[in-house]
Amino acid sequence: MTSAAAVPFHAGPELSRAINRTDFFRLLKAAAQHYTFDNFTLARISEAAAPFGERDVVITNVAERRMSLFVKTLKEALGTAKARTAQFLTTPVHGKSAAIEGYPSDLVFNEFSGNTFLFIPLFTPEGRRYCLVLSGQRQEPDQGELADILLDAMRIFDKLYEEILTQEMSGRLTQRETEIVKWTSEGKTSAEIAIILGLSEHTVNSHITAAVRKLDAVNRVHMVAIALRNGLVS
Repeated sequence: MTSAAAVPFHAGPELSRAINRTDFFRLLKAAAQHYTFDNFTLARISEAAAPFGERDVVITNVAERRMSLFVKTLKEALGTAKARTAQFLTTPVHGKSAAIEGYPSDLVFNEFSGNTFLFIPLFTPEGRRYCLVLSGQRQEPDQGELADILLDAMRIFDKLYEEILTQEMSGRLTQRETEIVKWTSEGKTSAEIAIILGLSEHTVNSHITAAVRKLDAVNRVHMVAIALRNGLVS
């Protein structure tokens, strides 16, 4: 364990002030960096696409076009058995990835190859299952560091549940999500919307992912069609 990670992250006052996706993106990014991981993904556990599919992602700093590769490399790092039974895991598991054979040539560059992956199961009070996945070029964590990371992950997730996930479960779009859906309906890309609203592109994509899920859409085009049909945007 590195000397930087020897001190738990434990969020501090930033956690109590977190109220939106941008706040939680920054918290998760800071926590990942504290423990010398490069990437983070918070997602719902999926029975349909173990351990989770791209539509199950809540917040991540992995580029949208690289998410399928991230998940594929995660499965390789954890091993087939653990990846398939992730919906039943109750304690963190970790492993190190190797180069993936046979992946499409246009994605031959795999920035996640050789990474340590840490999969942390998380739960809502109602028993809904989520996970936080951390990935980076570092050694696998020992038991002491695992305990610190788990504590931080649970504290951030509990606050995220209180501020955001409870609203998402209601099926209603937030004001920010509605705003982003509107700009998407006008043909703006995530990068353009990020500039317009002063957000990061990752945050915009997180809002779009949430809106797609709430509207039971299959992609952002379908999301816009449903929103227009239901009068959510004009």
